[in-house]
Amino acid sequence: MDRSTLQTHSPWLLPIILLAGTGVAVWPSLQVLFSRWQKFDESYSHGFLVLIVCVALSVRKWWIVRPVNGFYPAWLFPLALAAAVYLAGSILLVEAFQQIAMVPLFLGLLLLIWGWRQASAFFLPVGLFIFAIPVWDYLSWPLQLITVAVNQLLLSALGINFTVEGVFVYFPGVGAFEIAHGCSGLRYLLVGLTIATIYAELSYHRLTERVILLIAAALLAMVANWIRVFVIIYVGYESNMTSSLIWEHDYFGWWVFAGTLVPLFVLARYLEHRHVPTAEKSAGTAATESSGGLKAWMSLVPALAFVTLAWAVESSKAAGDYQGSGRHGFELLPSEQWLPLFQGSLGGWQPAIQQPDLESSGVFVERDELQSGQAQPEYYVGLFTYNQQRPGSEVVQYANRLYDADMLIPQQTFAVPAGGDTTLNGLALKYRQSESRVYLAYGYYVESFWQADELRAKLAQLPGIFNNRSDASLLVIGVRCDACDGKASLERLAPLVRERVESRLDERFGAAGTN
Repeated sequence: MDRSTLQTHSPWLLPIILLAGTGVAVWPSLQVLFSRWQKFDESYSHGFLVLIVCVALSVRKWWIVRPVNGFYPAWLFPLALAAAVYLAGSILLVEAFQQIAMVPLFLGLLLLIWGWRQASAFFLPVGLFIFAIPVWDYLSWPLQLITVAVNQLLLSALGINFTVEGVFVYFPGVGAFEIAHGCSGLRYLLVGLTIATIYAELSYHRLTERVILLIAAALLAMVANWIRVFVIIYVGYESNMTSSLIWEHDYFGWWVFAGTLVPLFVLARYLEHRHVPTAEKSAGTAATESSGGLKAWMSLVPALAFVTLAWAVESSKAAGDYQGSGRHGFELLPSEQWLPLFQGSLGGWQPAIQQPDLESSGVFVERDELQSGQAQPEYYVGLFTYNQQRPGSEVVQYANRLYDADMLIPQQTFAVPAGGDTTLNGLALKYRQSESRVYLAYGYYVESFWQADELRAKLAQLPGIFNNRSDASLLVIGVRCDACDGKASLERLAPLVRERVESRLDERFGAAGTN
């Protein structure tokens, strides 16, 4: 059977070969996605369902449109651009570049063999995949701040006495709430947009209705999260932090989200009847676009080139991956002044950091204070370094936690001067089962610059394209005592630790702009 016969009797074969080949090329990135989709407490646990729906909607659209394969060389440049972005992300270890480029890669191949008029019908079924790609994490911090602002307005309207610092809401004499990553509403936003996109694909044929429904879905998803967070905070305040809703609020959140779907589907139904849909493009119309069956197979050449380049890059990365020694080779605190203790935590507290290349941590007491005979404060210092940020090994990721929320609750945030122009974040934590407190100072040292918050630390990875540094570290300093001033203790220790850590990391990885 020659290629023209295949084109006539198996028009689906070429697009499947192209898409499968691209899937092989981006397989390392897909593996990262699959691992994220299996974490059901994160914002992308709907990923496998989205993938199934994408395939089903694409098959449905193909059956309706019946596109005829051709070769449209005008789309080689956009396809090459998407491939370049993906390969750049692979070489520079910028995972966001790889993830963002995947959807344009798949759509570029369809444009190459079907042209605009035929391939445009598949933009929404294939583009739905974007809601399962973890590039949306960059929205988490802004969404947290918006949620804090909305709840600040609602609590003020009720005349409740409270203060707000960053993403923390404090009630004097009651406790504090942290509007953390999971409270940003990102999960509801992505699920809402996914549902609206699927409904629009199945019911609408005009762009206007689709845009209106997506905007409504985004707004209602955010409203659902605002209501959820407000109810939890208010119930916690009224119950003096004893309500079970505070600790078991996931199911409650989904019930609130389900409630906001009612007005969404009412609007969707109204938009559906507002405009009479036109008939979809027929197979005959599509056939007039074809530029020749045999030429269509020329699209295999750029696809094969991309697969070869992608796997060549991955092979070189695998051969050159740096294997860390496991521990930093220097003392976090000078031994002549500080005595290490044979324990790894402060009363059960220690940060949970996933798969750093290098780490050093310990609990210390000051030698001079041991002679006083009184109970001495204990200090924790931890440095966690990723030589190269890469999938599953990033200084800012959902699995990296400063504290266990089941054991400790935040009480206050503050700034900790650390010498020079550097200021670390300060956080006071209280044990749930006692009145004991732990005071923390922490900061991110990414590619020779200190960063104050997670979003800046995440974005600071990008300048590594130009300065040849790709390292990122988290520095955590903690103090636990019954009688001392925790903030003052951190302010005294932070400049010493920061200076030692900064100089040693610059010595190991080079100053900015060098290697």
